[in-house]
Amino acid sequence: MIVDDDLYWVDEDEYVDGVDDDAILEGNLDELAKRVVLDLNDTQLLVDVQRRDYSRKKAKSVAMREEMFQKRYNISNDQAYDLLKENLQSRVRATVGNLSIDHAMAALRLQSPYYKVKLSKSQARSFHRPNLVVRPNTVIHFSKMRHRKKKKDKGKDVHEILASSNDLSLCDGSNIVLLEYCEENPVIMSNYGMGSKILNYYRKRSDEDETRPKLSLGEVYILNSQDRSPFWNFGFVEPGEIVPTLYNRLIRAPLYKHEPYETDFLMVRGTGGGSPGQKYFLRNIPNLFTVGQTFPVTEVPSPRSRRVTTASKNRLKMIVYRVLHKSENERILVKGISQHFPDQNDMQNRQRLKEFMEYQRAGEDQGFWKIKPTDTLPNEDGIRAMVNPEEITLLETMQVSQQFLEDEGYGGGKEDDEQHEGMSIEEKLAPWITSKNFINATQGKAMLELYGEGDPTGHGLGFSFIRTSMKGGFKAAAGSVADQPIDKSKLGGHSYNVALQQKAYEEEIKRIWNAQKADLSAASISDTR
Repeated sequence: MIVDDDLYWVDEDEYVDGVDDDAILEGNLDELAKRVVLDLNDTQLLVDVQRRDYSRKKAKSVAMREEMFQKRYNISNDQAYDLLKENLQSRVRATVGNLSIDHAMAALRLQSPYYKVKLSKSQARSFHRPNLVVRPNTVIHFSKMRHRKKKKDKGKDVHEILASSNDLSLCDGSNIVLLEYCEENPVIMSNYGMGSKILNYYRKRSDEDETRPKLSLGEVYILNSQDRSPFWNFGFVEPGEIVPTLYNRLIRAPLYKHEPYETDFLMVRGTGGGSPGQKYFLRNIPNLFTVGQTFPVTEVPSPRSRRVTTASKNRLKMIVYRVLHKSENERILVKGISQHFPDQNDMQNRQRLKEFMEYQRAGEDQGFWKIKPTDTLPNEDGIRAMVNPEEITLLETMQVSQQFLEDEGYGGGKEDDEQHEGMSIEEKLAPWITSKNFINATQGKAMLELYGEGDPTGHGLGFSFIRTSMKGGFKAAAGSVADQPIDKSKLGGHSYNVALQQKAYEEEIKRIWNAQKADLSAASISDTR
């Protein structure tokens, strides 16, 4: 028998003294329960007393009321938004995640003469195209390739393997990859000693696809069916397709592998390395890729912008701090840094030094500049963190474009196409404008012309990064969905349909991407010449 504070349960088969047997036989349990008399002092009676947990009951009741309140008054669909965020996070993880890119020490240190503060006119006009001058009737002797043991580099970090400029050479027999850009003037190109990765993007055919293809070069990166394209909305990786990609912190571009001719070779001219004069080497081309149109990842700074001013000040600090580390008394003269800033005079350098240094007018250090007492001289790691090689590369890209516009008679170009109308095609194609246009287009904030004068190939095989109006400004090529007749009365007087314009825009992107892929992935390079 179990006794509760409020209820009593009695077994039907149990005999209770003093109770009418007829009531038991007739099964009248309600009447039986009312007439039962219990003696809690009876030694033959087993009693188990159970207390109710009112705190648990109260907490459960409060939780139920809160849940009902939320279901009744929650009209924001928070649960649906949470699911959307989880889905978006998975897509960002697979395509836009920043991978680590390692650079050689020469790039991290911004080592001179490979990284200059200011490019000269001749250097800007022949950027990444050094002249190879060979005098007539000159006999060239090819030297034997140096041998570099792989065991020597095994288990070492990139900074240790490429510790000096002598390690960045094609004269030691190491494996090389030759990249040939399809654009005559790519928007952004990496500088000396800067690293890049070859990523082989593979999209699963289905969620159950466990295929992981292996290629001779590059890292395999798996895309799920719902993941975005690594080229944003300007490129595609179809299910079951492998797209090799050039990946770094500045650009992203598709790669197309080719087999070079057996008669082709690479001639290398080497200087320095402890040997006087120049040496020449001949090498085979083991790996040859054609680089598709480059997509900028970050904006190129415009002239006279804050980014240019900040980078210029930090570059001055880097040079001054390194000179201070080499000096005995941690002091410098203005003439000691003037060679690094050929475009500025001593008066301009003094004005910039006043921001973080003090001129000594008396004492043993009279006539010298020393760091302010409130500041400390940073170590080498702190100096490298002031300016990274990517920022210098963007500044050089800006300087090269400025020089080109000056040579064309535009006086350095305009900074923003939103504030100036009637710009020439050369000004619209300035890298600080096109890079901004492309990034805004990937975020859905702008639309591009896609074809026309801004096409770098001139044959409809590349994207034009010139911006156009999103309110009917995009005009699709002939024969597309946008050529369908539109009833303006159904559009409220507008001359374009938003849905048709977006569909035509996406069709044109896909057409250009497929045309470029078909042209650059030809069986041999001769097919595209």
